[in-house]
Amino acid sequence: MMMLAKVVEYLKSNGVAFRLASYASPELEPPVAHVVSPGGSLAVDTHVLLIDGRLALACVPRGEKINLSGLRATLPADLIEEEGGLEALPSPFVGARSLIPPLGGLFGALLLVDHAVLRAPVICFEAFATGDIVEMSYDDLARVEQPRVEAVAIAGELPPADVHQRETRHGEVKLNDVR
Repeated sequence: MMMLAKVVEYLKSNGVAFRLASYASPELEPPVAHVVSPGGSLAVDTHVLLIDGRLALACVPRGEKINLSGLRATLPADLIEEEGGLEALPSPFVGARSLIPPLGGLFGALLLVDHAVLRAPVICFEAFATGDIVEMSYDDLARVEQPRVEAVAIAGELPPADVHQRETRHGEVKLNDVR
């Protein structure tokens, strides 16, 4: 709870309008409950990186992976790694296992933001616990953090879609929505 209080204090001290929603911890077995993101906001994940030994955070849409090879090609750094980043967190946050908020200034870290996050008017993220969700405008995040916008997320498989392929008379393949 102390780490969440640091997040709230940081946001308030920077004049950020935000909404904090706290939910009871979901049951572990059987998996019957989970927290959902507030409607209308983009849920984001934060990955902790080390760039030439310095702490950095990468903010991507929830579930996306980090494009380390793309970052290595873009950033002027000799070494970019995801392993070991949590150990580099500053003093009051040592011991955080996951769900790091995308607040680089709170940790003295560079914040990298993916282009997809940049386009979202409102974002939400979990802050150190699955049941604590912070919702704020992307504009406030950009104002306070002054992030570096990069192609941080890696493109993966397309999500399943209800489409069928059909060939046209000229041999082209078209996708038709099935409804």
